[in-house]
Amino acid sequence: MEYILLFTGSLSFAITFVTIPSIVNVSNAKNLFDEPNRRKLNKVVVPTMGGIAIFIGFILSAMLFLEKDSSREMHYLTAAIIMMLFIGIKDDILVIAPSKKLMVQLAAALILVVPGNFRIVHTYELFSATLLNAWISIPLSVLVILFLINALNLIDGIDGLAGGLALFASLALGTWFMLTGHSDSAVLCLAFCGSLVAFLWYNLRGGKNKIFMGDTGSLVLGVFLAAMVIRFNELNAAAASPFRLSQAPLIALAFMIVPVTDTLRVFFIRIKNKRSPFSPDMSHFHHLLIKSGLSHLQATCFMLGYTIFFLALALASGYFNLNLSLTFPLLPALSFCLVGWIYRRTEQRAVNMILNVI
Repeated sequence: MEYILLFTGSLSFAITFVTIPSIVNVSNAKNLFDEPNRRKLNKVVVPTMGGIAIFIGFILSAMLFLEKDSSREMHYLTAAIIMMLFIGIKDDILVIAPSKKLMVQLAAALILVVPGNFRIVHTYELFSATLLNAWISIPLSVLVILFLINALNLIDGIDGLAGGLALFASLALGTWFMLTGHSDSAVLCLAFCGSLVAFLWYNLRGGKNKIFMGDTGSLVLGVFLAAMVIRFNELNAAAASPFRLSQAPLIALAFMIVPVTDTLRVFFIRIKNKRSPFSPDMSHFHHLLIKSGLSHLQATCFMLGYTIFFLALALASGYFNLNLSLTFPLLPALSFCLVGWIYRRTEQRAVNMILNVI
């Protein structure tokens, strides 16, 4: 099994690696760029559409190494990913209304939840519940998938951030799927890892082939990770010791702590200011880190360490058998407090700089 996963990741890396320069050439020829403006941190035009290369490497490798009798859920996941791919391409090229994009996301989420059975059923006694019935499970799962798709899309604002967080989550979840014998999910996660490593090589190194993943990539990342954390939550309920984790919902939240809390925070700020929650601005967590003086790579590494810290807290909570109904809301609350502290430090630094100039 380990050799299959190694081949899967290596092949997806190779395919994506050789595909990106061609996509960059096409983007240059057709003027498919991410144009700098006052709310974007990039100062030069950079080709988008890197998500196409991620998808190509992922899907070709996964289809080659998935077993013939793999679960039907994987086919529905592939369908949802393809839907996100095409709506992302259209948005990167033409820019479509958020309402139209949301309708396609809703259709993809329904495909995943209803026939695909990517549903949140086990709650591990969170708020005294053990199992959710279909009337609660289906709409809750759809909302979680929609939220995570858009959360990954919204945090894709600096080099390496969305890709780096997705790589970490895919690698960790893929390892767990491998150890628990769920080979189809492990193959998908490792195929995704290979593609993301190749993308990050070009995204972070710069040079003539520097590329962004665009909405195409962030939407594909969002639907894939949403499906995988839900699948982890459900498969964990039947996992054998020592791989069964008593607080799986908390661990799933920890993997997504940056996009989840950042999206909730910016949505609150925008609604408070009587603006659309989807209106762009410079209030994201990564914007605060850049304003504090960090480079793109340093900010990305900080948020990766941030995620690992919260994952460690979640694992420790399970180890000490803390009450999930307490720790589940406490984890995002702690994240909000930390971001608020960073914001205050950033603002104070800006004030001190102005006073020094005066």
